[in-house]
Amino acid sequence: MKKQVTLYINLFLCITLMYHPVYAQEIKLPDIGASSSIALTPHMEEQIGREIATQIRNSHQIIDDLELNEYLQNLGYSLVANSDDAYQNFHFFLINSNQINAFATPGGVVAVYSGLFLTTDTESELASVLGHEIAHVTQRHIARSFEKASQLSLPIMAGMIAGILLSAAGGDSGLGAAAALGLSAAGQQAQINYTRANEKEADRVGMRYLSRSGYDPSGMPAFFQKLERKNRYVGKNYPEFLRTHPITINRIAEATQRAEQHKREMKLFKSPLTYRLMKAKLTVLTAKNADRAVRYYQAKVDKNEQTIHPEYYFGYGLALFKKRSYGESISIFKALHDAAPQNVSYIIALANARIASGKKSAIREGLKLLSDTAKNKSYNLVLTANYAYALIQTEQIKKSIQLLENYNKDNFQHPAIYKLLSTALGKNKELLKAHIAESNYYYLKGMLSASIEQLEIAKKITPKNDFYTLSKLDARKQAYEDEKILYKLEE
Repeated sequence: MKKQVTLYINLFLCITLMYHPVYAQEIKLPDIGASSSIALTPHMEEQIGREIATQIRNSHQIIDDLELNEYLQNLGYSLVANSDDAYQNFHFFLINSNQINAFATPGGVVAVYSGLFLTTDTESELASVLGHEIAHVTQRHIARSFEKASQLSLPIMAGMIAGILLSAAGGDSGLGAAAALGLSAAGQQAQINYTRANEKEADRVGMRYLSRSGYDPSGMPAFFQKLERKNRYVGKNYPEFLRTHPITINRIAEATQRAEQHKREMKLFKSPLTYRLMKAKLTVLTAKNADRAVRYYQAKVDKNEQTIHPEYYFGYGLALFKKRSYGESISIFKALHDAAPQNVSYIIALANARIASGKKSAIREGLKLLSDTAKNKSYNLVLTANYAYALIQTEQIKKSIQLLENYNKDNFQHPAIYKLLSTALGKNKELLKAHIAESNYYYLKGMLSASIEQLEIAKKITPKNDFYTLSKLDARKQAYEDEKILYKLEE
């Protein structure tokens, strides 16, 4: 039988994921006191966060693009660095879904849906959503919600769980939400009111993080207004999270007033090209039809100058690449690169298009472009990963291994680097090292069981008389086993 605390945690997770999507706003929340810290400790939150992060990674619903993911991580951590808890661990995910949604969970897990990203028009709007969700974590709303949930009656909790289980079995998230929302009106209203109070504080605190980080605080009310207009015209199919947390005129007015106060204290706002390029990339990446993406950006470039809207030309080049019209995409990317030769996104796109064309001269030019840039930007994760992948594609395996190993020596370890290293080592018949690299890949992804399994395979192919390697593998396996126990939710 599960212990009571585990039951409460599971109940809380069900309630939180059902009732909490994305919003942003303000108003002061009274101090509830420290009892929530007793109910749900930081270690418990870390346990839950790691488990949720692992489940998200295993769901195959995240956008599998290193450049986009690194952009989101950098944006998220620029806000975390200016938050009330800069030492809190966060995991930022980009979910492949056209829903306009985002959510935060225990342990600093923050997920943004691609539909929400594409709905924003400025980086400040996107940052306002992240700042709001980060505020939910730093203000310990998770712990407070847990305390509140533990006071709900067991029938209400059971109904919520049943609704979620029903939706999981039927593959219909709306069905689960409907089941939960159809519960006792008193219990339902208590939960919604509590969430609304948290939303108000998250808006206020999130805007503070936004302005501290150099983003235009007007991005928050601007995004609210956009959602309110969408809600007005689309009828019953309005964004999922607006169903329990509607955007009101007062909420927009309060956010606008607070944004003006913050703006008077600031001199400059961030307005990076990177956001626009990444939005274009996400637009093409999530497009179901390459021809439609080409037509969309063709219309954009016909009406706009490259110097003013390079993101449209970038999107056009990516759409042509997706259509496998490599010659045309090379022309577009070369024009962008000529205009801004230091832009890494243009460099990677141009090099990849040249290599994908299959022409020997173009492949040489693509590899040289990556090589020359990597010499001066050896710290750049996305550039290194693309260069290593290009080397593997062109059967320059040893060179790719050296590149990846050198990156690991001088930079923070990243799962993408270990995944490429495992592939390269496997092609080079260095199977022991390949399995160790694969183990590191899974470990950095938070998948401890898979990591341990790779170590066990590595042990089996290690010579019996290689006591040094065997002892290292045993020690690492034991450390991972201990960590697995440390972060396992109590049974």
